[in-house]
Amino acid sequence: MKKFLLFAIILSTSFTQINAQYWANVENTGMQIFTKQKESEGVTGSAYYEQDFMMGTVIDKDRRVNLLMRYNAVEDVVVLKPDITTGKEYVLPKIKSIKYKIGNYTYFIDELNTEDGKLEAYFARFYQGDKSDFVGQPVADYTPAKAASTAYGEDKQAKLSVDMVYYISVDGAPFKEVRLKEKDLEDLFKGDKMEDYLDDNKIKTEQDVVSLLKYYEQLN
Repeated sequence: MKKFLLFAIILSTSFTQINAQYWANVENTGMQIFTKQKESEGVTGSAYYEQDFMMGTVIDKDRRVNLLMRYNAVEDVVVLKPDITTGKEYVLPKIKSIKYKIGNYTYFIDELNTEDGKLEAYFARFYQGDKSDFVGQPVADYTPAKAASTAYGEDKQAKLSVDMVYYISVDGAPFKEVRLKEKDLEDLFKGDKMEDYLDDNKIKTEQDVVSLLKYYEQLN
């Protein structure tokens, strides 16, 4: 159970201040803030998509504040730290108006209409245009602990890993789960121009997909 803390101070502090002012600024927004419990011991790997806390931006409508953050795929929450010197971790309420920008993606919570049905969770948006939308969902994979099968063997600890599952929507169609490979993406598009693009350009990274979608956006 997360301990509930409510900061009801009227918004009056600038969101451009740095260092020690980071967390004071969040408190001054009037947002509800929860303390985050420590992770369970005895499990190897991590429940987080980002290996370490990264500097990002909390966005709540017209309000901005920079904080350290990373995404916990087991609890489906974005965890915040006011600075690297504190051991305290926090989460904000899971509401659609609050987003978290880290590097080249922005976490948001919503319900997606996928080819396999409705899916509600936090997603990372890499690109959104007029005709296309590219998001990912960090998904945790849990391997239970296993006792040694012989007296000479060793017990294996439980293990956690997190991988990004990607989805793309084109022309308003339901989101389709894809891998970052040309073969998976070619079925999303019609026309020779997109076929030629995929023949000429390898798709291996998220940025490769963003470049592909930007090319598609400018086609008539």
